[in-house]
Amino acid sequence: MPDISPPTRSTRKLERLLAALAAAICLILCTLIWQVLSAQQPMWPLPALYLLEMPAASILGLWDIWSGETRPSPSGGIVTWAVTGILFAFVIIGAWSVGFLFIPVAGLFGIAAVLSDRRQGHNLVVHLGVGLAAALAQTALMLAVIRFLYTGAIF
Repeated sequence: MPDISPPTRSTRKLERLLAALAAAICLILCTLIWQVLSAQQPMWPLPALYLLEMPAASILGLWDIWSGETRPSPSGGIVTWAVTGILFAFVIIGAWSVGFLFIPVAGLFGIAAVLSDRRQGHNLVVHLGVGLAAALAQTALMLAVIRFLYTGAIF
């Protein structure tokens, strides 16, 4: 008996588009913010670290989504979820300055990660945990850097 179920459509192209759009927005935002901040004052370490870390994380997330043609991601989507967690942590920590500008970047990576998980049949709950762990690690790291820069002590 022939299979009469409707063909499933792959979301691979949409995942790639969302990840590429998120990385491009991140690069543009970081470049524009860098231009504004560097014109008004010398770059102190914390903004410079963020403005280097965010594009690096976005490019890593883009690589994870784009790696492989039709086979599942080599990392199993964990890298994309970690990048999403890092970006959401930045949105929250940077809310007092430029963090909210990065909501679209974090959201697009989050949507791409969910679509990738659904397409590949991964456990969404486990990957949400990876994203949360990455967000907590990002928060702890940046709070430690802030404390070190302003007090000279890490603990």
